[in-house]
Amino acid sequence: MKKILVIVGLAIASCFSNVQAQEKCLTEIMFQEAAAKDPSILKNRQDLEDWTQNYIMSQSQSQSTNSTTQVNRVIPVVVHVIHYGGPENISKAQILDQIRVLNEDYNYLNADSVNTPAVFKPLAGVTNIEFRMAQLDPSGNCTDGINRVYSPLTYNARNNVKALSYWASDKYLNMWIVSSIENSNGSPGQVIGFAQFPGTGPAATDGVVIKHDFMGTIGTASTSDAGRTSTHEVGHWLNLRHIWGDATCGNDQVSDTPTQYEANLSICPTWPHISNCAGSAPNGDMYTNYMDYTTGGCQNMFSAGQSTRMNAALSFTPFGRDNLWSAANLTFTGTDGTPAVLCSPVADFPDRPKFVCEGGSVQFSNASWGGDAASRLWTFPGGNPATDTSANPTVVYSTAGTYDVILSVTNAAGTHTKTAVGMVIVSPTVVSNTVFPMFEGFESGVFPSANDWHTYDANGGTFWDVNNAAAATGQYSINLYTYQGADKGPDDFVTNAFDLSNVTGTSMSFKLAYATKNTTSTNDDKLVVYYSTNCGQTWTPRYSKSGTSLQTTVASVPSDFLPSASQWRTETINLSSPSISTKPNVRFRFEFSYDTGNNIYIDDINLSGIVGVNEVNAQNSNVVIYPNPSKSVTYVDFNVTNPSDVIIEVFDIQGRIVSSFKDYFSVGDHQFTMNSDLEKGVYMVRLTFGDHSVTKRVVIN
Repeated sequence: MKKILVIVGLAIASCFSNVQAQEKCLTEIMFQEAAAKDPSILKNRQDLEDWTQNYIMSQSQSQSTNSTTQVNRVIPVVVHVIHYGGPENISKAQILDQIRVLNEDYNYLNADSVNTPAVFKPLAGVTNIEFRMAQLDPSGNCTDGINRVYSPLTYNARNNVKALSYWASDKYLNMWIVSSIENSNGSPGQVIGFAQFPGTGPAATDGVVIKHDFMGTIGTASTSDAGRTSTHEVGHWLNLRHIWGDATCGNDQVSDTPTQYEANLSICPTWPHISNCAGSAPNGDMYTNYMDYTTGGCQNMFSAGQSTRMNAALSFTPFGRDNLWSAANLTFTGTDGTPAVLCSPVADFPDRPKFVCEGGSVQFSNASWGGDAASRLWTFPGGNPATDTSANPTVVYSTAGTYDVILSVTNAAGTHTKTAVGMVIVSPTVVSNTVFPMFEGFESGVFPSANDWHTYDANGGTFWDVNNAAAATGQYSINLYTYQGADKGPDDFVTNAFDLSNVTGTSMSFKLAYATKNTTSTNDDKLVVYYSTNCGQTWTPRYSKSGTSLQTTVASVPSDFLPSASQWRTETINLSSPSISTKPNVRFRFEFSYDTGNNIYIDDINLSGIVGVNEVNAQNSNVVIYPNPSKSVTYVDFNVTNPSDVIIEVFDIQGRIVSSFKDYFSVGDHQFTMNSDLEKGVYMVRLTFGDHSVTKRVVIN
């Protein structure tokens, strides 16, 4: 038995030991990070500890060893499933299975309680805590207690996912389900969950985060976990420490849990498992305790002391836990025993743009939630079939264009419809009418323009957009406003398709301006440029920069970043690989993922290469356009080495031909005069010598 000790201020600084070489749970680490920034958190923890010790002493000596209270305390639960259309979008059945596990574990009703070592059975605790899925949301609307949010923040999640969906933490236990959890502690292995101790952070982050495959025992759940990760993290949420006290022979502030040397990490010892701590013998570690790091199938009990401690947390008014199980709140959340009613369904599906060639197929995934749907109806304009009632239909698109996708779901309580406008982008297999080489300086002042460029933001927040506040050349560039850090992305824009079948030595350049906010924070802002040779169905990365390698400024910019002329840098991407050059249908995608940096700007995207096999005239053409910029007459000078036909075309920024001229030219220097009545703007002048072209840019002011 360990002596109860109240915590003392900075004592937490020594809580790490070599047992923390691998972390499964970040709760204590995140507490210490928060306390280092806000010392008032230490006082909050001490206040709760003082209350807890008084609560323990006040318990009647006549109470059963297996029960700390006869009061049944119901906790309303809301589960926020943060998903990106992957397996992390777990089923309602899997969530309800986890609630079953919690209720069994917290009341020592779990079937594997028979595996508790005989010496620890008298110490097993019953909390009389019950977890119920909310039936009313904060606005009083019908709910099944599950809220689904489509966001890439499900990957490497931390507290950032909580702003996506949160219900008042003094009324609901918030649980967030994610694909993965960021492990920035420098330790190996995966993190599978974390919680916020009572009073140790903002109300808006109060709750539990669980990796999806450690939620429940069915569906995507790990068979070895048995749903005990949630049991463990909710224990933290109710003020339990790790059983080894987060230190060598540490103190978890519970009197009936034996002193333990370190975590039993992902193992299941046999009894007795003796620690190298004073007083460990003869019974050794309580390794079947939910607050150890043993495998889920090995865990099967809380102690009576832990049960009392959790009930103390539920009785402490300042942090709102006592309101959760009040009669008024049970009525407010619909968890007072009133029979559940059928809620209307919510139509949902991942609506990230789908790119496909003519004749290609797209598979759609039903992710509807709310009340169970009795029927569904998909509608696919331009697709075959045009309608479908299956959950995950496959649709063929035969004609180039941009198409909506519509899903309606219905049950006895109502109907809901979701429409994704322009979700399916079908491209011709053979690319035509595309200017090459391409130069895009965004001087039309519109983005995306009408020439088959597309943008997408995963969170429905900030999009790539045109601006006239900063430009590498001309008046306009495109940028993402990330200074305030609200939109984590990824944010994409996709170029139109290019026929590179007769092009070799392809390369792309663009002007970049980007700054970090400060030098103290870890920054993982990332820009990736992908290419696709199948109309955008699949993408391959070709360029990637992040953090300090991405920034174009010498120093960080703590204010709203607006680049000066010296803060632009030219980036060049080699696209000469046969996997890109010589391909008949190539698109490019720019993707930016935000971490803690500042705004990013892009200008002057230039795609060039060697067209055709007869290069002599073009290589020696010495094309010069002057004056440039021009206010009136503009001249195009060029040289012809071998007598040939020459086509001279002028394109506007949308890629439309505004003038065209063709003639036979002899060997020598020649001059062509452009139309003097062109409107102000940026134009591309293309000279074609047989099967080879040269393109130059001109600005008309």
